[in-house]
Amino acid sequence: MPHEHIPLAQTPNGELGPRCKSCGTRLTFGEAMVVDKHYYCWEHYVEVTGADSATVEIQRETRFWKE
Repeated sequence: MPHEHIPLAQTPNGELGPRCKSCGTRLTFGEAMVVDKHYYCWEHYVEVTGADSATVEIQRETRFWKE
């Protein structure tokens, strides 16, 4: 099989998913990040690729509904 090198595990919520190649954390396929046919958790994905989130959080003084 082409993906025999990927260890699978059942996540705490009952889904079947891969384990992080670096730390072995159980992941769902939705939260796993793929690099060269291997699955990583977010922390190790950032470590391996050097990539980071492009999302910028905006801190507001007041909420729009309180103006």
